[in-house]
Amino acid sequence: MGDQGRGFLRRCRCGELVRMGTSKTAKNPGRLFHSCSNGSDESRWYHTFKWTDECMVEEIEDLKLKMNNVEEDSMALQKNVNACESEIESLQMETCVCEVVVEKEMQECKMELRSLKNMVGCAVVMILIYMFMF
Repeated sequence: MGDQGRGFLRRCRCGELVRMGTSKTAKNPGRLFHSCSNGSDESRWYHTFKWTDECMVEEIEDLKLKMNNVEEDSMALQKNVNACESEIESLQMETCVCEVVVEKEMQECKMELRSLKNMVGCAVVMILIYMFMF
């Protein structure tokens, strides 16, 4: 038996495509197998020969491992998404606070500007009065 890989092998070590066949032996009648067409009883140690049910078990075991990895990666990704959503919410709150602060400062600047306009207006009026009086 060639133990060159797990699951369903596509090619033999010799490069030949692996084919599926049905056993006609008394020991394994009707049992499916995968083998290289170049293989014979004498050279079977080199060429691929695997029972299909064993291939299927290996495929399922490998798929279980892959699914576990996918689930772990999915959970890690979900944690990252949750962290990003939390960060976005935090930034949105900070933005709102900044907008309020900026709006308040703009109102204060507008009030100071009005005060300055009033003061300049008063100074101009006082200068004009002073000029006309003297």
